[in-house]
Amino acid sequence: MRERVHHPAGTRELLQLLKIPREERVAFKRHLKALVASGELIQIRGERFGLPEKMDLYVGTLETHPAGYGFVVPERPLDGGGDIYIAAPYLSEAMNGDRVVARIERIKEGGRVEGRIIRILERRNNWLVGRYDRDRDGMGFVVPFDRRVLMDIIVPAGQEGGASPGEMPAIRSRLKEIGLEPYDALSPQLMDLLAAHAAKQKGVLKA
Repeated sequence: MRERVHHPAGTRELLQLLKIPREERVAFKRHLKALVASGELIQIRGERFGLPEKMDLYVGTLETHPAGYGFVVPERPLDGGGDIYIAAPYLSEAMNGDRVVARIERIKEGGRVEGRIIRILERRNNWLVGRYDRDRDGMGFVVPFDRRVLMDIIVPAGQEGGASPGEMPAIRSRLKEIGLEPYDALSPQLMDLLAAHAAKQKGVLKA
């Protein structure tokens, strides 16, 4: 495909350009979906597919900073090396560690590459550890302990799982009992261990 297709193309055009036999077309369409899911192909408007390198797009891992910005570490090296800087407004709800697709917007004087996230391919974490609270209207939310997660998580009514804001003092007390000051909960490594333990206890993750 890299040799024959030089622009985003729809499924019908790809079938013709790549000369896919009729009996293999169903399997080819499944393969297209798998390539999109993996980030090797990018699907854009009009049900067209293209190669990231031909559309100035990069697949990589997002690393966020508590100050609100992030960097995408590209799987395919940039021409000048380095990472892609992502300002806060262009994170598009992506979280630290997510595998994403980023588009380069500009190259600043000095060589810094800036871009925006246009798609989240894969979430790094299926769970987060944080402080559960409610706002004035009774809406529940979780403030992640990992400061690299830059947004609070809304918890819809009925999905609280028995959590109550009043439990936080007891949790902090228990942390102190086992020799951990509450601020230690900001350690990403500790949060990963606590999250994994909680998931195993609930049967979400195999021991």
